[in-house]
Amino acid sequence: MDKDFGSYGNAVIGKLTAMSALEVGWEPESNNFEGIRVRCTNENERGWFLLRMSLHDPVMPLNIESDSAGGSKIIAERLKSLLSAFDLLDCSSLG
Repeated sequence: MDKDFGSYGNAVIGKLTAMSALEVGWEPESNNFEGIRVRCTNENERGWFLLRMSLHDPVMPLNIESDSAGGSKIIAERLKSLLSAFDLLDCSSLG
């Protein structure tokens, strides 16, 4: 992992915010001080995700929720595609 995890994590959050804004049916919420929270409004997703930096460890916890059957998996797949741009992130838990 990058020696300056804080800077790298903040860069991931900033870039992911911009990338998410370009995704159809994804709406980054403004003024989220935890990290990045995105509403996923497509019919097959109907949910959200939150990616933030840990307060104590060099990890970025990710929460995904959906009101659609299989929606969390769809969100995770789309998110993994975007996060693949960040070579220092371990996204293996996304499938």
